[in-house]
Amino acid sequence: MAGEDIIRVSSLSKQYATVAGAVPVLKDINLTIAIGEFVAIMGPSGSGKSTFMNVLGCLDMPSSGSYVLNGHEVAKLSSDQLARLRNETIGFVFQGFNLLPRADLESNVALPLVYAGVNNGERNKRADELLDKVGLGVFASRIPIRSPAGNSSGWR
Repeated sequence: MAGEDIIRVSSLSKQYATVAGAVPVLKDINLTIAIGEFVAIMGPSGSGKSTFMNVLGCLDMPSSGSYVLNGHEVAKLSSDQLARLRNETIGFVFQGFNLLPRADLESNVALPLVYAGVNNGERNKRADELLDKVGLGVFASRIPIRSPAGNSSGWR
């Protein structure tokens, strides 16, 4: 399976309509990411990184071009199919963490598995394994602390 494309973007563009006219944000992007490959998307503020990540995460659609995710042409999928693809294929680590403030870390990590229909015991087992894998297992029962800006900034 390694070496197969998980993401293929061809001639992708995104523009936003404004009162002053169309504002191009992404212009003719071409990118291929293989299964198991690590990629960093970098650039200065305002360069379109967040817009591109929203498109890659199936949260927004391109204005033109093609985006194939795990063999599926994203533009041709229904909202239910997109939701399923997001649940089963895409994972995000948000800059502000976006953790549920009253749930411990294990519950936050396990939450997507609720929507996938995985039973409670299996959810917790998988969440613990993932937390251990990234060195956060010791924080599994901790609750996130909110900073004044509203972002998670540590653990209680």
